[in-house]
Amino acid sequence: MSGSSAAPEPVASWHIGRLITAWTFAAVVGILVTVLVSGDARFPWLALAIGASTLVTFALQLGTAQREGFITRLSFSVAGAVVVIAVIDVVGLLVG
Repeated sequence: MSGSSAAPEPVASWHIGRLITAWTFAAVVGILVTVLVSGDARFPWLALAIGASTLVTFALQLGTAQREGFITRLSFSVAGAVVVIAVIDVVGLLVG
């Protein structure tokens, strides 16, 4: 064997700032829904908040113009947004 080693594969950037932006948007929308909507109307508004967060996440990740790791970043970002909205709603239900 020769002394050369295989070049390491490049690590796809996670674009942490874009993840945080998507999760912050989800948190703001989740808080607005939790504070402003009550009763049976809350569930459809939460579904709308998750849909809007998914679209914002998709736009943010497309804006990177980086193909490597796109699906992973998008999945992680959407899952995080759903978790953020769910946690905010559960806390809102417990407090209210």
